[in-house]
Amino acid sequence: MAVGKKRVAHESAQKDVSRLKKIPDKPYHRPSPAQVMHNRFMQLQKQAEAATIGGSLAGLPASSGDKGRLAYRPKTEYGKSLLNKRPKIFTAPKTDTGDICVKTNQKGEKRVAHQPKNTGAKRPVIPTEFGSKVPSNIRQRYLNLIIDECLKTAKSDKDAYERALNEEKAIYARSSTKNVYLNVAVNAIKRLRSETAATSNQAVKKSPHKTLSHEAMLGGSKAANTSYTVHRSGGAKYVEEKLTAGVLYKRLQSYILTEEQLVENGFPRANPDCPGTPTIKPRDDKKAKSSDSNERFCRRCGKRFIVYPNGTYAREEDCVHHWGKPWKRKTAGGIDTRYTCCQGDLSSKGCQVAKYHVHENNKVEIPTGFMKTFPCSPPIDGDYGVYAMDCEMVYTTAGVELARVTVIDMDMVSAYETLVKPPNKVVDCNTRFSGLTDQDMKGVRTTIRDVQAVLLSLFNDRTILIGHSLESDLIALKLIHNTVVDTSVVFPHRLGPPYKRALKTLMADYMKRIIQDDVGGHDSKEDAVSCMELMIWKIKEDAKKLRRS
Repeated sequence: MAVGKKRVAHESAQKDVSRLKKIPDKPYHRPSPAQVMHNRFMQLQKQAEAATIGGSLAGLPASSGDKGRLAYRPKTEYGKSLLNKRPKIFTAPKTDTGDICVKTNQKGEKRVAHQPKNTGAKRPVIPTEFGSKVPSNIRQRYLNLIIDECLKTAKSDKDAYERALNEEKAIYARSSTKNVYLNVAVNAIKRLRSETAATSNQAVKKSPHKTLSHEAMLGGSKAANTSYTVHRSGGAKYVEEKLTAGVLYKRLQSYILTEEQLVENGFPRANPDCPGTPTIKPRDDKKAKSSDSNERFCRRCGKRFIVYPNGTYAREEDCVHHWGKPWKRKTAGGIDTRYTCCQGDLSSKGCQVAKYHVHENNKVEIPTGFMKTFPCSPPIDGDYGVYAMDCEMVYTTAGVELARVTVIDMDMVSAYETLVKPPNKVVDCNTRFSGLTDQDMKGVRTTIRDVQAVLLSLFNDRTILIGHSLESDLIALKLIHNTVVDTSVVFPHRLGPPYKRALKTLMADYMKRIIQDDVGGHDSKEDAVSCMELMIWKIKEDAKKLRRS
C-alpha cells in the first residue's frame, strides 16, 4: 500500500447486516433391523384394524429402490445345461388353511418377508390398580401364560381370552398375598395343561406298531434292569433313618421352646402361689383402659360399647368393620397402608356388617380354672408322644371362648376331635375364621371340663404338642404345658417379634400348597395337619443340611 493512502473498510461493514447462525441439519441414522421389523408390525396392525372396520387386509407396499438378489447366470451353453440338470428345490405342501408353512425360494426369485397372520383381536391387558396386593406386571405375565394354554383348546381367540380373564380374576380373588397368588396361578396353569394333554390323547389314535424310545434304543435290551451310580464303589452310602414315633420325638427335641420363649410368647405358666391361676405375659394394648368396668372395646371396629355382668348389651348396634388386616406396601410416593379384605385405605368404611360388637377382655382378666399336664413314668422306646393340635374359638358375652378342638398324631389321623359348648352365650360364631355356624353349635353338650379330662389322659408333661401360635389354644383350653413346638417360632418373621408369619403363608412358601381357602372358614384339622407336615419337612431339610456340612 502506498504511503499516505488511507485504509478503507469493506463496503459490507458499513451496512447493518444481521448475520444468522446456520443450524446444521440433523444427521440421518439408518434404522436398525429391530426398528424396521417394529415399523412393519405396526403397519400390519393398522391394516388389520382397517380391514376389520370395512376394508380388506392389503399387502405391504413395495419400497422403491430395493433391489432383488439376482442369481448368477452362466453365459456358455455348457453352464446352462448344468444349471438345468440341477434337482428341483422341494416346496412344502400347503396346510388346511391354504398357507405354506415352509418354502425355499429358487435362484433369481425375490425374497419376500413373512407376513404374520393377524386376526385383529388384541390380547387383554390387566389394568394398573393402585395399591394392588399383586403387581400388575406379574398378573399380566401369568395371564399371558393362561391365554397360551386356553388357545390350545378354545374354538376361537375370543373364547380363550374370556376364559383366561375369568381364570386370572378367580386366582386374584383367592389370593391374599403375592406368594399365594404365584402358587395358585401355577396350579391353575398345571390344571389347564393337563386338560390340554387329555384332549390331545383322545384325539390321537393309538398306533398298532410298538414304539421304541431313543433312550431305550441306546440302552439296549438290558437298560431297564441295569443301574448306574456316580459314587465310588465301596464308599459309605447315607441311608435315611425311618421316621418312626420314637425317631420323630428325638428329632423334635431341638425345636422345643425354652422357658424364656414360652414366657415371651405369652404361654400360660404355672403359678406356685395359686395353682389354678397361671401367670401370662400381658400383651401390648395401645387402647386406653376405660374407668367403667362394664365398658368394652370392640375387637373388630374399635368402638366402645357396654356389656352388663349378666351378659346383656346396653344397646344393640351393628358392627361395621374390615375383617382383613391393614397391610403396608411400598409405593412410588412412600408407604401405603390398605386392608387385605377390600383394598380400602384406613379411612374407608367397613366392608362387613355384624350384628354385635365383640371383645376379648377375658384374655387380659385374671384367668382361673387352669389344669397342668401330669408327669408319667418313662416309656421303653423313649416316645412320650407327638401330637399336633388346633382349636377354634367363638365370641361370647364374656369374650372369646373355645368351641372346637382337634388333635392329630404323626400319621395325620385324628386322635381327638369334638365341638365344645361355651359356658356363656354365643353372640358371634366368627364363621369366616372358625368355620362354625349357629347350626353347628346347636345340641352341643361337651364342656371344657370334659375336654380337659380327655386331653390330660392323652398327654403327659413330656408329650410334644405342635401348633401355630399355640399359646392361644392353650389359654382357650385352660391347660399349662411345657413341651411345645410352635411353628410361628420355628419359622420366624423377617422383622422379628412380635411379628409372626401366618400358617397359610408358611404352607404356600415351603409346602407349595394353599390352605384356608374355603369361604366357609378355617378347618381345625387342616391346620393341625399343616403344622405336623411343616415340622416333618423341617426335620428332613435340616438333616440334609447337616449331612452336606
